Amino acid sequence: MKKTLSILSVALFIMAFTVVPKNSTTVTEDTAAIKWQANFDDAVKLAKKKKEPLLVLFTGSDWCMPCKMLHADLFDNPDFIEYADKNLILYKADFPRKPETPITPEQKVKNNELRLKYKISGFPTIILLNSQGEVITTQKGYSRTQTTQLHWKAVQEAVEKYN
Repeated sequence: MKKTLSILSVALFIMAFTVVPKNSTTVTEDTAAIKWQANFDDAVKLAKKKKEPLLVLFTGSDWCMPCKMLHADLFDNPDFIEYADKNLILYKADFPRKPETPITPEQKVKNNELRLKYKISGFPTIILLNSQGEVITTQKGYSRTQTTQLHWKAVQEAVEKYN
């Protein structure tokens, strides 16, 4: 299992620096879309039911450049999408600034409650929670000098710790 995860980690590291044009036909949006839960409470219930950790991404999706890079490098990566689909429940706590970015008033309130509860001081921040809502791990910030590998490794280690 660890050997497989190590191989997958290396593959993700390499893929993080491979540029694929947006109009590429190798991956379609239908086959490579990450599944974010729309409601935090539902995400918690699903995580408990499936006995999987809950990954919460705190992001400023429409203004935060490190958030955009992390999303492109990790969350849009087909290998991560496949891994997450089998091992994680995902919730995006978004803090957009543009009024046209789709987020409900209820989501705004909930996301702010989560930001305060987990003492989030910057974006992006990834936390993984167990079924009791306790933090397994936290990964703060992002830059390509940190590499996607650092975030990927933190997620994998948290999942292993959870199991």
